[in-house]
Amino acid sequence: MTPPGIAVVISTYNAPAFLQLVLDGYRKQSDLNFTIYIADDGSGEETKDLVIRYQADFPVPVKHIWHEDSGFRKSKIHNITIRQIDEPYVLLTDGDCVPLPRMVETHRKFAKRGQLISGGRVLLSRTWTQSLCDGTAELHSDASLTEWFSNRLNNNINRILPFLIPSHLGKAGHKLRGIRGCHLSCWLDDLRKINGFDETYQGWGREDSDLVARLFHAGIYRRELRGMPVLHLWHQEEERGQLNKNDRLLQACLENRRVEALKGLKQLQERS
Repeated sequence: MTPPGIAVVISTYNAPAFLQLVLDGYRKQSDLNFTIYIADDGSGEETKDLVIRYQADFPVPVKHIWHEDSGFRKSKIHNITIRQIDEPYVLLTDGDCVPLPRMVETHRKFAKRGQLISGGRVLLSRTWTQSLCDGTAELHSDASLTEWFSNRLNNNINRILPFLIPSHLGKAGHKLRGIRGCHLSCWLDDLRKINGFDETYQGWGREDSDLVARLFHAGIYRRELRGMPVLHLWHQEEERGQLNKNDRLLQACLENRRVEALKGLKQLQERS
């Protein structure tokens, strides 16, 4: 079943230069039958002003969902956003990941009931990312193979293989390793079935793995998307002080084969 509409959920926090590059990538999509939902974890006025400017002439609807800054609360802002989505299919990504022009088209093409799609990424160098942000370089997401080879030779990107192979899906399975929350798609009703993201995860780490693990427990298979990476802008790593605690939460989820989030969409509705 081909989804008639797609919700592209872009998480962001106080990185307007990155978000601008990402939105420019979605402006160039070959398939424009989608809506952008910016899941904003408490950014300041600069991000708000950027979104307003883009909303004025963007080729698809851009919705800005914001909550107050109170630390890393990616799971909560995702749940708030999921409650507002109308489209039947959801593409989850981040505000530091620029799409190639056929990104939405490819996810729509391969969307199928009973599966989630997990994509990969190509890392951009620190130097090139800084040049893109300050406007001394341009990012051509529709670049030719020759240009991507040149970028690889100049160490602007960390690998070239994803640009050389046709887009295709790997075999269906339940492998959790290699999950990237910045490049993941599935059906909206599957997200609702598992009660969305689990807000018991505090700080950076493992909330995406937990989401996928519970989809597995609900009978959904993973298929890896190859040949269609996102372009991941360089930035400093997030603070990881809660990672050990989050690892324990994930392990408990796996051992109990839990399907529903302990603190998810249902609990959010009760609190609102």
